[in-house]
Parts: sequence; structure tokens; C-alpha cells
Amino acid sequence: MPQVQNTDWIGNMSLNVVLLGYGAIGKSLHQMLEAHPGRINVLGVVGRNSASDDHVLAQTRQTSTGLSVLGLNQALEGADIIAECASPAAVTELGPRIITSGTDLLVASLGALVDEQVRSNIMDAGPGRAYLSTGAIGGLDLIRAAGDTIKAITLRTSKHPYGLLHPGLDEATRDSITEVVELGDSRIVFEGTVADAVTLFPSNINVAAALGLAAGNFDLVRVRIVADPSAELTRHTIAVRGSGGSYDFDIQNIPDPHNPATSVLTARSMASGLLRLAGVGPHFI
Repeated sequence: MPQVQNTDWIGNMSLNVVLLGYGAIGKSLHQMLEAHPGRINVLGVVGRNSASDDHVLAQTRQTSTGLSVLGLNQALEGADIIAECASPAAVTELGPRIITSGTDLLVASLGALVDEQVRSNIMDAGPGRAYLSTGAIGGLDLIRAAGDTIKAITLRTSKHPYGLLHPGLDEATRDSITEVVELGDSRIVFEGTVADAVTLFPSNINVAAALGLAAGNFDLVRVRIVADPSAELTRHTIAVRGSGGSYDFDIQNIPDPHNPATSVLTARSMASGLLRLAGVGPHFI
């Protein structure tokens, strides 16, 4: 690994980034980072089929946008940080290897960190550092600052049903969501804990995971997911209650046109975080 891994390189040099995943989020993130040459170097992408495929990649392959496809070993040789924009499974399977190599990791799929063992492997193992993307919401700095004064957090997420459907859904939940489309009425399709929400909707619940991580306690967060066929925006209504005060957030995001399970803000949040690490823009602490 480059020596930069052992220094505070914020603002001191160009940041070498490898993308983990190249779907809707990865492609958008790549485009945003390419607008900052000299500050951000996107070295390539580790894809679903290339993570353990270094020997095949001696003859370099490329994405349709000309970005080199790398095996994970190749990525770890040159990257200062790997930006995960793939899935909770990618965080679980590849995250520990990235961290123990001494390479930093930016995590977008925060739902993976609800699992205590995965969280420890990513957040505590080192020597690489883990950064958590703020994703589709704001206010996480306030929640973290409030800390142990928080008594309860409620999250109500409303999405178009098509943004909630995925192959791993159980039959009853799938039928309930499909019926919403047929009847045209909104419906609560889940209410419960962050852990249960992550199990049922692994690609839709990063916001709930982010709230629990910021508060330092997933048990404080109650999640309600609403399928709304009239929804053009994804809406997150967050209520935080504690001895230090009450905080309410109402966030409405445009869904990504290529992947309605996520919002256009997700890639922008990742780009903002990477640019901050590269010394671009103001730093709020």
C-alpha cells in the first residue's frame, strides 16, 4: 500500500479511489469524481465477478465507460480508499479484507453494519479506516452529538412500491406490496426494528442503519415502511426525542431513475465525502 495510508492525507495530495460496484450508484459516482482531476484519481472498479479474479485480469478489461476492471488484490495495491457502492453482501464479504490490508473503505451499504460481527470486522479491526456515507439523509451529525441523551428515534420511509420489490422478499410481503399497486392505496408494509427491516429490505434500509449507528444504539430506532403508489419522491420522516431536545427531519429525495431502490442523493453524498477527504470544500466538524 502507498505510505499515504499511514498519514493524514486530507488536502495534501490526490486521492486514489477504486469503486466497489458499478451499478447506478457507481456510475453516477464515477461521473462526479471525474469532474475533479488532480484531486481524485479513479483507478478502476472491482465488480461482482472480478473481486477474486486477479489472474484473469492480467489482460486489463474495461467498463463501457473505459474504466479498468480490477481484481481486489490489484485494487488494494494502488487505492488509498475503496468506495463501496454495491450491496450489504459486498461489505460483509470483502470489507474485512480491505480493512485488514490497510486500505480505507467508504461504506454506502450501512445495513451490513447492523450485524455486530460485521460491524466489528469493519469498524474496529484496522489498520484501514472505515468511513460511513451519510447517504440519503442529513442530521446524522446532530444525532451523533446528542448521543446518550436520545431516548427514541422513529423513521417513516415512504416509497413507490416498485422501489421496495426485490427477489429476496417473502411471498406474503411481496403480495402485500403488489396489492398496493393494484388497489392504488398506500399501505404500511413493515413496522419493527432496524435488524428486522434490514433482513426484509436489505437495499432499502440504509437510512435506518445510519440512524442507529449515529445514535450508537439500534434498539432506539423504530422503523415504519410505507408503500405508496402515488409517491414520486422517496420520503424519510425522522423524529428524534431525548432529554436534550426534540429534532424532526422531513427529507424527500428523487429516486434514481436507473435504480428506484436508491436516491440520486446517495452517489452525491459519497462524492461529497471523498472530495472532503481530498481537501475540497469546507470541513464541518
